[in-house]
Amino acid sequence: MDSKLSRSAPRSGRGQGAVVGWLDERFPLVQSLIILFIEFLTGFLIGVYYFPDGAGQPAPAFTSVDYIQHTVYLGWLVRGIHFWGASVLIVVALLHMTFVFWTGGYRAPRELNWMVGVVVFLLILAFSLTGSLLPWDLNSYFARGRELSILSGASVLPGGVSEFLKNLLQGGPIIGPATLLRFYIAHVFLLPAVIAGLMYVHFRLVRRQGPAEPS
Repeated sequence: MDSKLSRSAPRSGRGQGAVVGWLDERFPLVQSLIILFIEFLTGFLIGVYYFPDGAGQPAPAFTSVDYIQHTVYLGWLVRGIHFWGASVLIVVALLHMTFVFWTGGYRAPRELNWMVGVVVFLLILAFSLTGSLLPWDLNSYFARGRELSILSGASVLPGGVSEFLKNLLQGGPIIGPATLLRFYIAHVFLLPAVIAGLMYVHFRLVRRQGPAEPS
């Protein structure tokens, strides 16, 4: 009986490892990095023509996005790659986190790297949130209003605290030019710098600790 169990357990572990390996070959973290690089490249190209000013009617931000979309050579393609690449990046990063969780990579001694990976994933979501306001059209304006209310803890935190957080995030009592400028700075300068540092730490820890075996 014991011998049968001892023979079946490794076979089960090998089968699980084969499944994880098959999936990881198709959705590895390296692909996330490639998509992240494409996002940086297309974002830079868009930034050459983008003007982060939300004042006036029509606002320069909206006008510049319209110019990129309809006038700049292949601007529609670059912007489309940037837009859809953000969604693909979220999916691939989530799949990678699922595989790491499945193989037990969140357990000691890799728990610190797991926490770094979670923060990186949250920053990717922050990229999507801040970038979606930059077109400065009606859809992005009203959608961000709802999301900022959620992030500020409306109807959960005390009214004064929620209002303070909301004003801090949007740069005032309403979504306006100050909000656009804050989101632009976060999207173009702050978040890329932070995520680059965390990705460096993440890969250093992966290289030091090695891959986790399926649990």
